[in-house]
Amino acid sequence: MNCWLMKNLKVAIIGAGKVGAAIASDFYEKGINIEAIIDKEKTKAKRLAQKVGSKIHSNQLSKIPSSVNLFIISVQDRFIFEVAKDLAKTFSNLIGKYALHTSGALSSEDLNPLKEKNCEVFSLHPNFSFRSVNTSRHSLIKFNECVFAIESNSRKAIAFAKKLCKNLNYEFIELKPEQKLLYHIFSVIISNYTVTDFYQVEKFLGKKFIKSYINLLKSTIQNIEEFGVKKSLTGPIIREDIKTIEKHLSFLSKIDKNLIEVYKKFGQLTIKMIENDLKKETKNELKKLFN
Repeated sequence: MNCWLMKNLKVAIIGAGKVGAAIASDFYEKGINIEAIIDKEKTKAKRLAQKVGSKIHSNQLSKIPSSVNLFIISVQDRFIFEVAKDLAKTFSNLIGKYALHTSGALSSEDLNPLKEKNCEVFSLHPNFSFRSVNTSRHSLIKFNECVFAIESNSRKAIAFAKKLCKNLNYEFIELKPEQKLLYHIFSVIISNYTVTDFYQVEKFLGKKFIKSYINLLKSTIQNIEEFGVKKSLTGPIIREDIKTIEKHLSFLSKIDKNLIEVYKKFGQLTIKMIENDLKKETKNELKKLFN
């Protein structure tokens, strides 16, 4: 561990919501100095500051001490650019300082007001579901075990971000700016729409069926981790079971048009994924069914 980096980091966290609180708590546990917590709700800032030993809590950016060398902006996406502008106005000299935002959808370009003041900027997105930050030893995955996505146009900022992640024992990936939005789209599909899928189970079958599908999802994830994506595919398409798919489509057409469209669209994507593994006649039949 680079002790110099950890000891000399002086952090201000702007936004004391779930993401900001998770980062603040993990930084605090790892001995990083959190100089200030800023949030538009002063009581929220105070509550988090007390948990992580920060002496300064406020709803004013001007309260951030000049000694801070890392600004973490963990506010909602629509406020990031405004916060960056206000920070740039607050500090006359940002040479030698770094700033990051935690948005999944936005690139580091939203921090350009700070970059124009010679601050090194990047985005650092934790790919994690923040409905609740479970730190229990029974949780499937803890916040500090998720994968963090680094993105910036600055090589210096990327080098700093990688060093920071290594020192915090965070697993990380590097994204190009043009990959950022697509990266977030897949996060939405996999996380948010999985919840929507479970709602359909609850709606049509009932809550008692949820655990069955949770276990199915866990086994699918386990297979992907162990065998890779393509080799983990099961079900009627890979089995070339046309009759079962016809039954599925016929039944879905009677209960919900949206569900049949989802089934067909993902069927089309699945055919593209494994088209070299399907017989030509089966592939053609499947394409007709899904179109």
